[in-house]
Amino acid sequence: MSKLRYSELFYSLQGEGRYVGVPSVFLRLFGCNFECTGFGQDRERSKWIPYDQMPHQQDHPGVTSIEELPVPHVGCDSSFSWGNKWGHLASNDEIEVIIQKMSELTNWYGEKNLATMSGGLSSCFLQDDGVHLVITGGEPLLKGFQQGVFDLMTHPDLKTRFVTIETNGTQIFSPYDYCKDGYMFPDHHRKFGVNKNAGMTFSVSPKLSNSGELWEEAIRPEALASYNAWPHSFLYLKFVVRDEDDMSEVEEAVRTYDHARVNIDAVYLMPETGTTPLLTPSDTEYNVAQLALKYGYKYSPRLQINLFGNEWGT
Repeated sequence: MSKLRYSELFYSLQGEGRYVGVPSVFLRLFGCNFECTGFGQDRERSKWIPYDQMPHQQDHPGVTSIEELPVPHVGCDSSFSWGNKWGHLASNDEIEVIIQKMSELTNWYGEKNLATMSGGLSSCFLQDDGVHLVITGGEPLLKGFQQGVFDLMTHPDLKTRFVTIETNGTQIFSPYDYCKDGYMFPDHHRKFGVNKNAGMTFSVSPKLSNSGELWEEAIRPEALASYNAWPHSFLYLKFVVRDEDDMSEVEEAVRTYDHARVNIDAVYLMPETGTTPLLTPSDTEYNVAQLALKYGYKYSPRLQINLFGNEWGT
């Protein structure tokens, strides 16, 4: 059975995108193909913090877990979930072990299910398709993760049919790699073809130039087309935006995906936030909300930051 290497496993509210406010289990896989050093920095690269001074490059002697590290204030806010210096803090568990840990985080769900069956609660209080699972990163669709992600989603002991994969949209993840005996991905159909509410959501956050990544490496329509091929799936875009200077790239990216016939169910603008003077949260949130109104896109908050601060495990 597959293993997955991960930096965090926690239970919180989904703070972004389609399922804002939904109680969710988050599995943050360790590893990424991007670094996103531009977030929280000046638009002029000459004013950026030197790379060797970026948060994930600093030494923190004596630290024994990711939770003991400070959340980065510039660059990728989860850079400790892919930085080579911190790989020794990641867990590497078999799928069955991960599922058991998830179950321990959500004991309430099983207890309420039992109460419902005995007449103690109405089923309207329950999530009919199990606790929402969010597989995130880092980049959870790196090639080395894909078999493990599939095995996790379709494992009979995973009591959910309600999964979101948060990806940067650069990695092809095709269902046609999971055919068995000439039949198309039967385990997936068995898990996600049960009812209209069950299914996979691809939350795609394409990286714009404000991230520091290159357009030709970040905007990969062929990757999104592979996500569309999964049955019972939903795909939306979630762009991290600071101000209107980012909107020409948002519009160009949406056109690029559209011309490639990618089926996009929704487009969100989400504020680039941080603890630097460049990114005062309330101002940035208001400005991005105004951009959503102006351009006709959906607005995504970062509810976890508003509720808990920018902390691990939220």
